[in-house]
Amino acid sequence: MRTEPRRKDRTIKTSREMELVLEQMPVGRLAVTTGDGPYVVAVNYLYFDGSIYFHSGLSGRKMEALRADSRVCFLVDEIGPQVLWEQGCGISQIYKSVICFGKAELVESPLEKRVILERMVQKYVPSRYPHSPMKDQNIEKTAVVRIVIESMSGKANVLSPLHTVLKSPSEMQG
Repeated sequence: MRTEPRRKDRTIKTSREMELVLEQMPVGRLAVTTGDGPYVVAVNYLYFDGSIYFHSGLSGRKMEALRADSRVCFLVDEIGPQVLWEQGCGISQIYKSVICFGKAELVESPLEKRVILERMVQKYVPSRYPHSPMKDQNIEKTAVVRIVIESMSGKANVLSPLHTVLKSPSEMQG
């Protein structure tokens, strides 16, 4: 399976750079295979200790697909402004993206589920907001899925002095 970007000039060169994108983005897109074909869903996630984690209900289309076929694809991206430049069609998009291929597995240990869910709360809820401890019965009703990454690649189109940033319609009104 080919995982390297076609545009070598836009390849993110190091694993650490890709990991930083995975650590920073709030939403990823999980692709699974269903009996009806591909299915993609946006999920909040945690990149931790070399794996991707997300939580879910115990049933539903996504969970049924994962139980039938554990192979997944996971994408995160950071979208920047559109820019004018003097190559190609004259317009481009600034971005960073990382795509991962791997296998999904359910986290079974209640203690490990709690640790991952608490880390997810730390990622998404600023520390200045107090929150109640997680209840055991809520953890029992929650699926935590680990994606064991088998391969990943990243690409980026970074802003340069050759680009002219296009203003968004809302910026043009103000």
